[in-house]
Amino acid sequence: MSYYGQDPDDNRSYQKTVAMAVAAASLVILLFLVILYLNTDKKTEKTAKPQTTAEETKEDDFLSESHNIRSSELDFWKDAKKKEPVRQEDEGEDTPYKDPDKEGSEDSDADNSSTAKTDKENDKTGDKESGRTADDDKYSKDEYIAVTDEKGNKRYYEISGDIAKNDYDLENSLVNENGFLSYKDNKREAIRGVDLSKYNGDVDFGKLKDNGIRFAMLRLGSRGYGTGKITLDEKFVEYAQNAQVAGIQIGAYFYSQAVNETEAVEEANYIVGAVSGFGVKYPIAIDIEKVEGDEARTDKLTTEERTAVVKMFCDAVKGYGYKPVIYATTDMLVTGLDLKELADYDVWLADYDIPTDYPYRFSMWQYNKKGRIDGITGDIDLDLSFIDYEQK
Repeated sequence: MSYYGQDPDDNRSYQKTVAMAVAAASLVILLFLVILYLNTDKKTEKTAKPQTTAEETKEDDFLSESHNIRSSELDFWKDAKKKEPVRQEDEGEDTPYKDPDKEGSEDSDADNSSTAKTDKENDKTGDKESGRTADDDKYSKDEYIAVTDEKGNKRYYEISGDIAKNDYDLENSLVNENGFLSYKDNKREAIRGVDLSKYNGDVDFGKLKDNGIRFAMLRLGSRGYGTGKITLDEKFVEYAQNAQVAGIQIGAYFYSQAVNETEAVEEANYIVGAVSGFGVKYPIAIDIEKVEGDEARTDKLTTEERTAVVKMFCDAVKGYGYKPVIYATTDMLVTGLDLKELADYDVWLADYDIPTDYPYRFSMWQYNKKGRIDGITGDIDLDLSFIDYEQK
C-alpha cells in the first residue's frame, strides 16, 4: 500500500501540482511556436523581392531620353554562348572616366590622341561658361576640336595627325530639305535612315519607306546602369519584322554599361544571338553614353578601360561575321575613347550641330534627335549613312 493511499488529501494535492506543471509547460511551448512562426513570416517578407525594382524603373526612364528594358531572357542567347569567342569583353560595373572639369589639366590623359586646351590654361577665351566668344576664332577648326560637355563648358582639343580624317564636303554638299538632310558629292551619296527603340511606340514602316527612309537602326537591348541587368527591347522583334516587310534594311544597337571585357563579350553574344535570322545588313552598334543626373556603374572607367570594352565588343561582333560600329557623341569620342586603338572600326557619330565640325572619320551620322516624320508619332532620331552597308 502506497503512502498516498494512506493519505487521500496528500494524493489529491500531488495530482493538482502535476496538472498545473503540465499546463504551464504547454503554454511555454505554445508561445515558443507562435514566436517562431512570426519571425519566419518576417524573414519571408524581407527576402521577397518585387519583380521590378525602383532602381530598374528609374533606369528605364533615363533610357527613354537616350539610346534597360523589361523582358524575359532569350532562349537563343543560350545557343549563342556556345559560339563565344576565346577572348571575352568586360562585364561588371563601369567606373567613371576622367571628367575634364573635375580632373583639371590631368585630364589630358583622358584623350591619348589630343591635347585639351582649356580657357584657364591658355587665357584666350575668357569665361568658358558663356560658350562661343570672339576669342574662339583663335582656335582654328583645322587645328582644334571644340567640345562642349553636358555642363555647357567648352574645351579645345588639338586635332591628332595620327587619326584618319573624314573627307566629306559638308559645307557645300549637304542639303537640308524641311529638316531632312541629304548629301551627295563626286564619291558618294548618303542614305537616309532612322534609329528606333520601344519608346517610339507604333511605327508605320511603309510610310517611312515612302518618305525616303532606307535603313533603321533598332535598339535590341540594354544593360542597366545601376543593376547591370541585360534586357531585351520589347519592340525589337516587331520592328525588325515590319521593317523588312516594308523593304527597309535594319541594323541593331545595344546600350552598353559593360565595365570589363567579359561583360562586353556577353553583350555582343546577346545582340548577335537576337539578330540571327533577320538578315541584318546594316551594322551592329555598341552605344557608349554618359548617364546624366545619376550615378552609373561605368562612371569610374578610365579611357583605357572604356576603349578596351568597346574594342572587345567590336572584335566579338566582327568574329560572328557582322559589321560593328561605335555609337557615341563628339564629347565621348574625343575625351572618353582612344580613337587610335579603335581605328579598325566604323563610327556612328551623334552630333546635332549642322554641319558637324567633327574632323575624324565616321560612316554614320545621327544629326537630329527630335525629328518628325510621317509614320511615327512624336520625336524620332534621324540619321545619314555615308556607306551603303547593304552592298558592302
